[in-house]
Amino acid sequence: MKEITSRFGKDVLYSIEDFPKDASVFVTSAACMSVTSDWLSVITASAKSGVKFVGSAEEANILVVLGCQVTDLAVLNDVRLMESLHEQYPEKELFVGGCLAYRFDITLPDFVKRIEVQRVLGVELSKESNKLLKWQKPFWVKGKLGKEELSNGNLFRDMYMLKIGAGCHGKCKYCTIRDTRGEGYEMEAEGQVEEFLNHMDKEGVVIISDSPTVKQIKDWCGIAKQYGKSISFRNVEPLVTLACEEELMDLAKAGLLKIYHCPIQSNNPELLAIMNRSASSTLDAIKVMDELRVAGTKVATNIIIDYVADGKEYKNMDMDWLNEHFDYWSWNPYFDGNWNRAKAEERFEKYLG
Repeated sequence: MKEITSRFGKDVLYSIEDFPKDASVFVTSAACMSVTSDWLSVITASAKSGVKFVGSAEEANILVVLGCQVTDLAVLNDVRLMESLHEQYPEKELFVGGCLAYRFDITLPDFVKRIEVQRVLGVELSKESNKLLKWQKPFWVKGKLGKEELSNGNLFRDMYMLKIGAGCHGKCKYCTIRDTRGEGYEMEAEGQVEEFLNHMDKEGVVIISDSPTVKQIKDWCGIAKQYGKSISFRNVEPLVTLACEEELMDLAKAGLLKIYHCPIQSNNPELLAIMNRSASSTLDAIKVMDELRVAGTKVATNIIIDYVADGKEYKNMDMDWLNEHFDYWSWNPYFDGNWNRAKAEERFEKYLG
């Protein structure tokens, strides 16, 4: 247990080391793959740590909700999940992890404690860990989650998550990674080749990091090409995409680049500049992804909608244009970072009611 201070204020963060030795822990995730894979590494290594993880809330005396705060809709979904669990199991201790744990400016229910980033580096995730962690269905998906690879909310979910790092050096206006993802790190690709090969022909592998670097993308393109194994990348920024164009195109033409995800956020140069993102790099990266798509790679992205700055409302991206350029895209209504539950309830009804 320690007190942390950031631009979001100050609060106490717990660790699994603070749990009682006889604790039974159930983890459920409404967060991204980067956060979730961190906890899967902890669950995989739990035999050595002594912490007992279980596959249901009924079996546990400690519940951990991995939360997201990229939009107020995500925060509201996290809070509702915590409230539901507390209502069902009022006697159990409840913690929130993931990025939401570090948003000290967001008031959480008084029955919830915050837990810091938990991860074990260099661990090959076990199938057992996936059975012990429960993924929440994406809150924006109505009805059942589709089984198809590119169905809404299902991108990469059935692939093996090969975690190569964490953290980001970017300064995008809407992003909080520097404050919410703990200490950054990068794994050396050569040390994870065996892990890659162990899962390539089973689930398929997606490379996971908050923001993969140029060196990491080039290294993994080289490894995939060397062994003739298909690979997918998630959350690769436009600048990195451009720097790795040659390697990515070479891999795509060889039929080894399965899915490539690059968050463009917008194709409006003025809006990108406001977000502290390079408009020229973004537009050029879109051209690269067009070429990857021609070569047979499925391309995916994220966009921000309903952006308002200085009283000016910016037009949303054209859906036909998105469908023309991407095989999969997801949207986030812009969140100014100021949490207001009543407003979030209204926005949730507007977008998802």
